[in-house]
Amino acid sequence: MADEGNLKLVMFDLAGTTVDDTIEGVPLVTVAMRDAFENHGYKIDPETVNKYRGLEKKDAIRSILNNELSPSPAIDVEVVFKDFKNVLQKHLSSIKNEIPGTSDVFVKLKTSGVKIAVGSGFPHSVVESIVSTLQWENLVDYLCSAEKAGHGRPHPAMIHTAMKFFDITDPRTVVKVGDTKADVEEGKNAGCWTVAVLTGTQSLECIKESCPDFIINSVADLPDLLSNKKFQL
Repeated sequence: MADEGNLKLVMFDLAGTTVDDTIEGVPLVTVAMRDAFENHGYKIDPETVNKYRGLEKKDAIRSILNNELSPSPAIDVEVVFKDFKNVLQKHLSSIKNEIPGTSDVFVKLKTSGVKIAVGSGFPHSVVESIVSTLQWENLVDYLCSAEKAGHGRPHPAMIHTAMKFFDITDPRTVVKVGDTKADVEEGKNAGCWTVAVLTGTQSLECIKESCPDFIINSVADLPDLLSNKKFQL
C-alpha cells in the first residue's frame, strides 16, 4: 500500500454530501426546481428532479424540458433558470447545517496536509454563500462551481480546475466524494478515485450503476476508509 501522504486533494460535493440542504424534509434543489417549473404551469415530482441530481442546474433544467415533459415545452432554459435562482435565494438562509461530521473530516484531512476543495452544480454565488454560512472559510482551500469552471458534471472541469490551482498533475492523488451518479462519473472522467456517500437522495442501486471505487454511508466515514489503506494512492 502506498503512503497516505500521497493523497494531495479531496474534492467534495456540497448538497447531500457535506451540506444538509433539506427544507422541511425536501432538498433545496427539489423545492427550487418544483417551484420554477410550476411558475410556467408544469408540475414535476421529486423523482424527476432526483434523476438529474448532481448536474449543473441549467443542464438539469434542459434535461427535464427535453426528456420528462411531453410534448417538450417551448420554454427557454434561461427563463426557468432565472426562476430557479430566485427560489434558491429565497430559501438559502434556511440552509445552516452540515452533514454530521463534515467539519471534523475537513480538520483531519487538513492536519494531514491534504487540500480540500468543494464543487457544486449550484450557481457560484450560492456556493460562496453556503461555505460562508457554515463558517468553512478557514477549512476549505478552494471553491468551485460548474458556473466558474465552465462545464457541469459529468465533465471533469471542476476537478481539473482545482488540480490546476494546487499544481497537482497526477489524478490518482485526488479523491472525489459525492452523493450522485454524476459525481462519480465526474471523478472517473478526471481519472481520480471516487467515493460515493449515501446521504443524498439517490439510492444505493442508482449509485452502484456508476461503479464508484468505494461506497460509504456518510462523509464522516471517509477518514476510516483512508486510514485503513484500502486502496493504492
